[in-house]
Amino acid sequence: MFEDIKKEIEKYRKILKTVEIFKTKEPKGYLKYQEKGGRFFYYEAITNMQTGREEKKYIKRKDINLAKRLAQKHYYARVKVMAEKNLKELERFHENYDVEGIDRIYENLSNARKVLIEPVKGSKAAAIKEWNTLKEENTAPFQEHRKYKTEQGELVRSKSETIIANALYARSDILAYKYETSLELLDRGKKVLMHPDFRVINLYTGKIKLWEHMGMMDNANYANEFVTKVNTYINNGYIPGKDVFFTFETSGIPLDTRTVKRIIDEICRY
Repeated sequence: MFEDIKKEIEKYRKILKTVEIFKTKEPKGYLKYQEKGGRFFYYEAITNMQTGREEKKYIKRKDINLAKRLAQKHYYARVKVMAEKNLKELERFHENYDVEGIDRIYENLSNARKVLIEPVKGSKAAAIKEWNTLKEENTAPFQEHRKYKTEQGELVRSKSETIIANALYARSDILAYKYETSLELLDRGKKVLMHPDFRVINLYTGKIKLWEHMGMMDNANYANEFVTKVNTYINNGYIPGKDVFFTFETSGIPLDTRTVKRIIDEICRY
């Protein structure tokens, strides 16, 4: 949520910047219009400062851009008021919100108390405590295909998974990962056991993400299984690009290491 607030703040700052840039070139008057027979007739209106009277000038079709700019001026004036109001509220919330307060309560406890306490769900402490209970299991299929050793020391199934694992390990100052831990989900009301290739935790935020590498997408049966897997994740609340990430390759298109880096950068941010 805190990251979403920061995004909203940045959004409103960009909106206000756009409005200010437009303001330096905005036309002087304001827009008036009439509707006749289903058609709109536009006028440029300016208040005479000496008489206080409104003076209108018809905007010809060839000058329609003036009408557009006047309409945009009116729209931006209202947007500016709302954006400034929302930005002020968000900045106040951002300044006063203690994102790490709950976690500090747990962290400041003595070890004697920590071992007795279950941290509140959703806190960083709870996520890390859950993470520490995760163990690599041998219930995933095709154990015999694990032939490639990673820098962290486990065996994985392919060179591409080795690339991903080593790239994650290179960011061990921020991230930690576990390979093929079991995850119990529901599929049409029945419990199913999934084994995401990687489960990754951001050690600063406590956020845990899943990562699946789909290495045979030119195989029709494999591709069908992938669709089923994605639907299962989504139906259990794991949204692609947010909670679970996917990389792909075929026999003719290898894993794109730039994609791996972008995903890792995203996980490091949150």
